[in-house]
Amino acid sequence: MKNKTTEFYKKFKYCIPSNKEIAEKEESILENIINMSNKDLTAYIRQYIVKLTYYKKNFLDLETSELIAKILIEIGFILRIQYIDYLKNTENNTLNNNDEEIINLSKMIQLLVYEITTIISSKEYEIDNIFDNLDALKSDTTIGHINRIFITNIEAINFFNNKLNHGAASRLRIDFKKNYYKFSDRIYQRYHLINNANTLDSNVKLGVRKIENYTINDAAIGILIHDISLDKERDYIPLPNEEKDNHSIKDYAFAKYFMRGNEGAVLTVSLHHEYYSYGYGLFTELYKAALRRNPNHEIEYIISYDYKDILTLQSLTYLPAKILEVIDVYDTLTKSMNKNPKEAVLFMKENFLEKYIKIDPIITDSFIDYLKEIKKIKL
Repeated sequence: MKNKTTEFYKKFKYCIPSNKEIAEKEESILENIINMSNKDLTAYIRQYIVKLTYYKKNFLDLETSELIAKILIEIGFILRIQYIDYLKNTENNTLNNNDEEIINLSKMIQLLVYEITTIISSKEYEIDNIFDNLDALKSDTTIGHINRIFITNIEAINFFNNKLNHGAASRLRIDFKKNYYKFSDRIYQRYHLINNANTLDSNVKLGVRKIENYTINDAAIGILIHDISLDKERDYIPLPNEEKDNHSIKDYAFAKYFMRGNEGAVLTVSLHHEYYSYGYGLFTELYKAALRRNPNHEIEYIISYDYKDILTLQSLTYLPAKILEVIDVYDTLTKSMNKNPKEAVLFMKENFLEKYIKIDPIITDSFIDYLKEIKKIKL
């Protein structure tokens, strides 16, 4: 390996696939970009944007899905190269928040992610589950984990939106008292919320509705940055004896610097281990600060589609972060802890819903339906 590649893998040892063939492919991808300047990387990414912008087929073909998978690996590498520089500059007190080349690179990555999410969201697949057998999605690395979540998040949101188009919101309102009231009531008690209604629409600001493209895109960008500082073999799972680390806080600090101005993406990163306060991260600090300012502060909603409602503590949680939590836990259970899908879903229900309310029950049920109907998994 060349010096920069060696340095990279020394810092990110869990970005080395155990499969030798996949490892060689990914190392080749890394070495192609690791010596590029930020200006060169911006130009390199621009050519992908042009290509995807002019993708005119009304379906997503295998060739383009392979290109997207390769791009996601490259973005994972680029972000980590930036993270290494960020740490060095922070340590040396030379961090420049007005570096135009970094600002341009960040904007270009965000534009590229937008093109990718647009294609995946709007195109039928040439074959079912077109991404499943690609190396980028099979890799047992942190980047592989993130890329699976990235694709799954977009697909699961598409599934949710399609269900809403066919009347799912009305059915949820009817079934709320039977299936979900008990969970939200426990959240009320945990946070001392005052909401006499406790209905689906009183718990979700402006009610359950379609997740718009700009929110999907912000969440996707946040997903690519989450776990960027993770230095363990697998991600955190919110169990009583699980040792916490501070990687979500580190992820948040870098996201705040590199994705400046994109508060939706930054908040998705910062809240991805919140788990209705059974986890850790930014939310606890926001909650404490709000109560210090006003001990009588009342939180109006459990969940919001608007990140600003979390910053003002009008709502407990941000929808994209709660979706990420569910998919993040599922991928860790199935890929890092060797549970089969049925075991993973049962584990999530028992440990993160029934014993303690940690993940969102409606999002979880929607994700389970996605696994059954789209992924054809028997649960």
